[in-house]
Amino acid sequence: MPFYANFSNMQPTQTGSRMARKIAKNQIALILKHHASPRHVLELGPGRGPFAEECREKNIPYTCADISVRMLQDLHHLSRRVQAMVPPLPFASESFDVAFAANFLEHMLDFRHAYDLADEMKRVIVPGGLVCHSVPNYIHWGAEFWNGDYTHSFPTTPRRAVQLYADLGFRNVAVYPLSGPWVGLPAHFGNIIGKLIPAWLVNHGAATNSRLTKALYSAKTTFLESFMILGEK
Repeated sequence: MPFYANFSNMQPTQTGSRMARKIAKNQIALILKHHASPRHVLELGPGRGPFAEECREKNIPYTCADISVRMLQDLHHLSRRVQAMVPPLPFASESFDVAFAANFLEHMLDFRHAYDLADEMKRVIVPGGLVCHSVPNYIHWGAEFWNGDYTHSFPTTPRRAVQLYADLGFRNVAVYPLSGPWVGLPAHFGNIIGKLIPAWLVNHGAATNSRLTKALYSAKTTFLESFMILGEK
């Protein structure tokens, strides 16, 4: 399937790449806060691989899965990568210590698909392992949630995610606000930056081939508040 071929064709700026690495550093730091020594991590939807690079630097065995053949081809340096449309997950039960997905849950068609995805992620981790999602906060994104990606279908908020995790029986659920390079309370202030960036200047990102449009719109969505939720099996 050609999903996200357009994303793969757009080369990130140096600033964008550095920001992506900083966000990934924050994500792995939150995971290690709740699971100090994961032996094997699964990531769904690795994008250009910033989270994979953080795992490599910390010598954490890593596997990824993605629907996009093109995106996986761009990650040819990764030895463990699987092309699949999920759920279900093409992995045996209790194969990983952590199952992580950034900007993935909101692409599920509805609450049933969101439940099935999180349930499958729970299946493939060991008891005591973590399921983690990093997603936009619809409360702060508003219309940009729908505008940012035509495949956004399941609105994600901290309350909805906590309810999902509760129904799946996760323990010790934790939620952290995220905005650009900030986590926790500073993320609320970063969200103000995101709201102030005038996306109307570039017609709310419609001209996807324009570097100015891409830079300004990417900056806005980078700083609009997201959140990360972690739950223990």
